[in-house]
Formats: sequence, C-alpha cells, structure tokens
Amino acid sequence: MVIYFTINSLSISAVLFPKTIQHRTDMETSTPTFDQLPHVVSGLSEKLDRVLDLLEKAGIASHSKQSKPSRRLVYAKEACQIIGKSLSTLYRAVKAPNDPIPSYKRGKLLYFYEDEIYAWIEGGRKHSAAPSLAETAAAITAGMKRRPRGGYNF
Repeated sequence: MVIYFTINSLSISAVLFPKTIQHRTDMETSTPTFDQLPHVVSGLSEKLDRVLDLLEKAGIASHSKQSKPSRRLVYAKEACQIIGKSLSTLYRAVKAPNDPIPSYKRGKLLYFYEDEIYAWIEGGRKHSAAPSLAETAAAITAGMKRRPRGGYNF
C-alpha cells in the first residue's frame, strides 16, 4: 500500500493506491484576500481532518493525542547496572540524607522507575565551566566566621 500526498500553496491532494479510493480537492489558485482568510483556514482545517482520517484508516497515524510514555519499573539489580554501582552502594544511596535515589518499597523489595534514576543522575551534573572570581570569593567568604581586620584581599 502506497500513500501519496502533495501539499501545494493552497491545494491538497490525497491518493490512496492500489485501492480505487481517490480524493482530490483544489482550492482557488488566486491569492486570498484578508476577508477570505477565515473561509480559507476553515477549508484547510477540514481538508487536514480528511487527510488525518485517511492516514488513520491506512494505519499510519493515530488521530489521538500523543500519550505519555510509560514508565518502566526496575528492580535493585537492574538499577545497579544503570548507575554502575554495587548493590550495597545502591542501598546506601537510597538512605542518604542528602539527594537520595528515588525509590519505592513494598514489603522486602525495593523498586525504582528508570526515568527517575536517569533524572537523579542528571540532577547531579556538575557545571562544566570554571566558576567566576565572584563565585569563588563568595564560596570562600561563606565559610568564614568573621571578616578579617585587613579586609578581603581578592
């Protein structure tokens, strides 16, 4: 089955081969005026709906909205392979007080969602650019209890 579509400036042609279904519609070849735009847009919308119906009947496109990708549930061993750490390190990272790995526990088993693991890994990304002088100075002075008598010498 071959589907052939051409969309010219204001004409849409759809032919479905090898079946005998043929549909061809041409709009005016002249340039529409501003007052004709609502009529032209509604005509294009109707034709687009017909094209989508033909694609849906042919099994190429679905008329429904794109669905949310399904989340894949993984067990602890597969999560270890994803992050590249041992099982004991994974359990420690789940219990970590700062930035724990998102996990779910039912009974004795620990579950993870693959997309959440990748988001956790991405969240730990370090900045590739070197910090500026102002950022470095702020980091140094943040750890000081009081300002030195001579002032900061940056």
